[in-house]
Amino acid sequence: MNTPVFQQMQRQFLAHLRQPLSGNQPVGFAEDRLAVYAGLLYNKFDESLTACFPVLHRLLETARWRALVLDFIAEHRCLSPYYRQIPDEFVRYLQTERQAPDDPPFLAELAHFEWIELVLSISEAGPVEAEMLQDEQLLDAVLMFAPVMRLLYYLWPVQQISRAFQPDEAPPQATHILGFCDTDGQVRFIALNPETVRLILLLQGGFTGRAALHLIAESLSVSEPAQLLAFGKQILTELHRQGAIIGSQPPTIKQ
Repeated sequence: MNTPVFQQMQRQFLAHLRQPLSGNQPVGFAEDRLAVYAGLLYNKFDESLTACFPVLHRLLETARWRALVLDFIAEHRCLSPYYRQIPDEFVRYLQTERQAPDDPPFLAELAHFEWIELVLSISEAGPVEAEMLQDEQLLDAVLMFAPVMRLLYYLWPVQQISRAFQPDEAPPQATHILGFCDTDGQVRFIALNPETVRLILLLQGGFTGRAALHLIAESLSVSEPAQLLAFGKQILTELHRQGAIIGSQPPTIKQ
């Protein structure tokens, strides 16, 4: 069955909008009007991506950024029709489709880190209030974390990348970051070491601070567990102060 002429024209028009520099101008359209539509499409994508990825935008020269956005429009098939989800699609494109040897090696991870701030900021969660916790509660109660929270893992130090710092090689130790919304609804990020990540995972599993720190001490064969306990308490105090830990409840089982 032959495709109707108007559908052929629609497809040619859409193909031109996605690749306006290809030279394949559809028949029956004025060149200046095509340029207007192509410009409107590019500007909407550029507006959304520049707002969500400001660091990435500043790192790339104007021509490279434009080429990146044009390639995204041309090559990626968006799974969502919603304007707000353009950044989601862009991250997916960088992670699974983009193949450009000249790109900074940290490009996809930096974009993901910037995107996470958007994800956290629009996550739906009811209002929460932080409870003032004493040292005994931090160690001997089951701790409650902010309801909007992500533990993030990157090969690159994404939180440090800027125009002045663009590493060519990933450091030997990976980057761990805790991202969360505090009780005021502000997105915050805390850089973590691997043992603090393990501590948080144990706490999320229902262990008290004391029990979790003892487990970590045993796994590290620490000769002075009391020192690790004191250091761990400082970490818990800081997580509570910054708003990642918001409350506590009695342990349900003896630990």
